[in-house]
Amino acid sequence: MIPRFHGRNFHPGCHFHGVTWPEIPTRNGPKKLEDIIEGVLRSHIRSYEYIRIQAEKIGQLELRKEMIRRELACRAEAAKPSFERLLRIAYGWICNHGTSIGRPALALFGLWFFNFFAWQGWAAQEAALTTWDVIYHSGGRMLPLVSGHAYVEPETLNAIRAAPHVLHFFSACAAILSPFLLFLMALALRLKFRMSV
Repeated sequence: MIPRFHGRNFHPGCHFHGVTWPEIPTRNGPKKLEDIIEGVLRSHIRSYEYIRIQAEKIGQLELRKEMIRRELACRAEAAKPSFERLLRIAYGWICNHGTSIGRPALALFGLWFFNFFAWQGWAAQEAALTTWDVIYHSGGRMLPLVSGHAYVEPETLNAIRAAPHVLHFFSACAAILSPFLLFLMALALRLKFRMSV
C-alpha cells in the first residue's frame, strides 16, 4: 500500500532508510477494470508527489530522487495510448526518468559503435579512408557544434561524400540523437551533484 500522511508535514529528522515501496501498478498486470487501475495510478501519483515535495523541504534529496522516478513512471503508465505515452516510456527506459547517467552514456556509445562499424564496413572497400578517418568522421558527427570535416584531406572528403546514402542516414541519425542523450546525461549529472551537497 502507498503511505498516506493526511496532510502532515515531515519533520527534518525523518529518515526513510530501508523502505520497501509498493510496485508501480501497470495496465498489463492482473486484469482489472480500466477505471480501477486509473484510480490506483492517480492515487500513487498524488502520494509520490506529496512525498517528493516534503522530502525536498527537509533536505532528503535521495528520497526526492526516488519519488521523482516513481511519479514519472506512474504518469507514463497513466498516460493514454498516444505518442506522449511512448515518449514517457522511452524517457523512463533510456535514462530511468532523469536519474541515470549510465543508460544515456551506454546508448550514446552503442549509437557511435553501430555508426562506426557501418562506416568501417564500407571503408574496408575504399582505399582513401583509414580507420582513423572513420573514427574521426563518426565521432565528429556525434559531438554538437563540431564539424566532422574541418581537418579532412580533400580526397578523404570526396570519398566520404561518395558513400552510400544509408551511411549518411546513419550519420544524420547519430548527429540528431546524440545531443538529446548528452542532455539526459547532463540532467542526471546535475541531480547527482545536487544530491552530494
